[in-house]
Amino acid sequence: MHTVEACRPTRAVPRCGHGDKVLVAVERFPATGGSRVDKFVKLLPEHGIAPVVLSAKETDSPRARQLRQDLYPAELEAYQASSRGWSYFTPRYLVRGPGSRNYRLLALLSFPERFVMLPDYMVRWIAPGIRLASELVSRGSIGAVFTSSPSESVHLIGLELKQRFGIGWVADFRDLWTEKALLYRPATRFHDAWIRRLEQTVFASADHVIANTPENAERYRTRFGLAPDSVTVIPNGFDPDDLLATSSRPEPQARFRIGYCGSLDKHAFPWRLALDAVAQFAQVVGRDKVRLIHCGYASRQVREYLARKQMQDVVVLRGDLAHEEAMKVTAETDVRLLLLYENEYSGCVVPMKLYNYLIMDGPILAVAPEEGRTAAIIRESRMGVVLSAARGVSAISGQLQHYYEAWEKGQLTVDPNHAEIGRYDRHAHARTLAGILRNAMQHEIGR
Repeated sequence: MHTVEACRPTRAVPRCGHGDKVLVAVERFPATGGSRVDKFVKLLPEHGIAPVVLSAKETDSPRARQLRQDLYPAELEAYQASSRGWSYFTPRYLVRGPGSRNYRLLALLSFPERFVMLPDYMVRWIAPGIRLASELVSRGSIGAVFTSSPSESVHLIGLELKQRFGIGWVADFRDLWTEKALLYRPATRFHDAWIRRLEQTVFASADHVIANTPENAERYRTRFGLAPDSVTVIPNGFDPDDLLATSSRPEPQARFRIGYCGSLDKHAFPWRLALDAVAQFAQVVGRDKVRLIHCGYASRQVREYLARKQMQDVVVLRGDLAHEEAMKVTAETDVRLLLLYENEYSGCVVPMKLYNYLIMDGPILAVAPEEGRTAAIIRESRMGVVLSAARGVSAISGQLQHYYEAWEKGQLTVDPNHAEIGRYDRHAHARTLAGILRNAMQHEIGR
């Protein structure tokens, strides 16, 4: 066991009365400046809620500190708790699928970490986080706690505060937990059983549960016997402020530009299929006339694949950019590419980038399940086309060629359903969350 100290708040702030503040516990803050919790912390004060953020010190970085300075007011209280020990192999193992380089080796090397770190490898900051959170609640100004996963170990902070102080607790699930096999990889069946019991306890103990899709909300109600009014759907979304300084319509260019934001080879995404389709499309219309603009981390295996397929001239790797810069670059492309794996639960999953694509001019081409929440959003917003990976390279290449021909004629347009798109505005989501948090405060006060 290592002795770990909790960090002091990044800035001193005036004391507030009881119930004026909500403790927001999250693994990383800020993540990109555009993540779900990043935006909640920015927007909740507009609705009378003062967030007090608690995150893991190990996730801090010069870039995160700059984002805090640039995006948030000086009076924001932000605390960090140090981690006990370290984890090297598990995070590298979890982002790889069975077909990835060194998958089996990483499965073996990560086993000792996964054996002792429950429910996940980020549990290392939770005990210090609980200690610091308890100190904050004991001061009397915290009216409720909001925990947001992944990683799911963060909910142990809410569970402990609920049991110790009776404070109102809202648990936000940005993803499935034990049902998401891509990331849920317990060391043994005994670990699996223990984590599933903990999952049951977390869902049963929280005063309110937030789900990110209607399908996930229904799963939670069914699996855990939750009352219908104890689960609310707050989807991920967009902040229109992110594009205020950007022209909504791309300027005419000599090349047809396809935009992609995020990691290409995340989990089981059909990224090779998509790149092969882009290569085939470029071969048909001319390599000089096409560029795939990628904003995000490009792994070694992606770079090697591009080299093997001789696509370095077609694919422009912009690297990891700040959220607003990535939004600007992607908004200036003509078509946005979206990727999603296909499995038994992918119908419940929506890549966060989709919501940002909704406020950019031009169509979306999704290589994703043709049924499910992602397909429904694209269909109902009238923002693009969804093609299953099972349709193959030629179908995707053909759709790109269809878009290209419209682009050449100056006719590449969409007919967006603005009322439908408006449902995903982060400002509206923050207002909904503020109401839920106020109810949680009243629950705590009434105990």
